[in-house]
Amino acid sequence: MVDDQGGVWIVTGIVLGVLLYALIVLMAVAGFTAVVPLVVLPPVVVGLIGANNLLGGGRGYGRNSGRATGRGQAPPVARRRGGAGGAPASEEPSSPT
Repeated sequence: MVDDQGGVWIVTGIVLGVLLYALIVLMAVAGFTAVVPLVVLPPVVVGLIGANNLLGGGRGYGRNSGRATGRGQAPPVARRRGGAGGAPASEEPSSPT
């Protein structure tokens, strides 16, 4: 017995899915209109997933996942130079001359 890590089941699922889709298309061609959404939706979903990948969607390795880093803490905020309350460093007021 050969252990192929489930490859046979993947291929079996794909083949059975294609056969089922062909049967549904045949039913739609024969005039059974209740299956029309089942004919339309799979290509639309595949198209949307393909468009997402084409536009750079999804998360790859080395990309930010959008999750907080560390222990759920926000990243540190850069402090301004100056006094309390975020006031700018002491500047001389401009005097009209």
